[in-house]
Amino acid sequence: MNPSRPERPLRPLLSVVVCCYNEAKVLPLFHKRLMAVLDTLTIRHEVLYVNDGSRDETLALLAGYCRVPGVRCLNLSRNFGKEAAMVAGIDYAGGNGLLFIDADLQDPPELIPLMVHHWLTGSDIVNMQRRTRLSDTSSKRISAHLYYKLMNFLADKFDVPADVSDFRLIGPAPLAALRCMPERTRFMKGLISWLGFNTIELPYDREPRSAGLSKWGPLALIDLGIEGVLALSRKPLRWFSLLSLVIFIATLVLIIYQVSVNNFSSHHVIMGIAAFIALGIAMIGEYLGATLSEVRQRPIYLLDRLLGETPERPEHTCPPHPREQENR
Repeated sequence: MNPSRPERPLRPLLSVVVCCYNEAKVLPLFHKRLMAVLDTLTIRHEVLYVNDGSRDETLALLAGYCRVPGVRCLNLSRNFGKEAAMVAGIDYAGGNGLLFIDADLQDPPELIPLMVHHWLTGSDIVNMQRRTRLSDTSSKRISAHLYYKLMNFLADKFDVPADVSDFRLIGPAPLAALRCMPERTRFMKGLISWLGFNTIELPYDREPRSAGLSKWGPLALIDLGIEGVLALSRKPLRWFSLLSLVIFIATLVLIIYQVSVNNFSSHHVIMGIAAFIALGIAMIGEYLGATLSEVRQRPIYLLDRLLGETPERPEHTCPPHPREQENR
């Protein structure tokens, strides 16, 4: 489906989506700063917390915040991961503009008015881009640099901007397009970059965590990188096909050469080919696993309950294809 571009709303409503997982230590300070900033906005707004299976006091705190009008909470049935929690926020947000922000206060809520200004003056997607990574360890800086290089090398005909986190504002046109995407395996960084539209990157300084520990360890980052490759690109499969052809030709040449000099030994050739085949089988297995997730069509997340006003899920309809409009 190719959704047409919705008209820019006359009365914009901003939904601020906050995905939470064990953030009880920092949540009170975050909520206080967030509400203070939102009170300065001249447009309508709502706050939608998504509790992604927290095991601390996060849900109890969110239940108290939801007593205030304009604050809601989705409590997922278990921890589904941040990508799924973001999809839940997209599904249940009532606004025609959506802003993602983490609760750890590394992304300053005080930057929200600047993001809203750029949205209202014509930007469809406002990405916040880190100026530096001086607060990160050297290993994390190197891995992040390699990660974005790899993503942009593998992505087909679009770029994934470096050092852009999930701190971003999405306007009505790309938001409608995201809601029409049927895939179960979501890699939001790549999907939002794939959308296109009028996008701007605003540099900012990311602050240290106010409390708690990062949920993104080395293994989690590696897993996220693999998911990104599977979601964005088929190039590894194409490269493996080409390398298979090269190795096949080289093997034939080597066998012919060894036979010609009466020194034929297949031991090393067989070991090399077997290792190469094993690598290919593993890579194909990863793609088959991603395909299996799509074929199963299981829900991306399950909702336990909703807290706050307007508990019903908003009805978001995909805009009709332009040709459908012409035929009416």
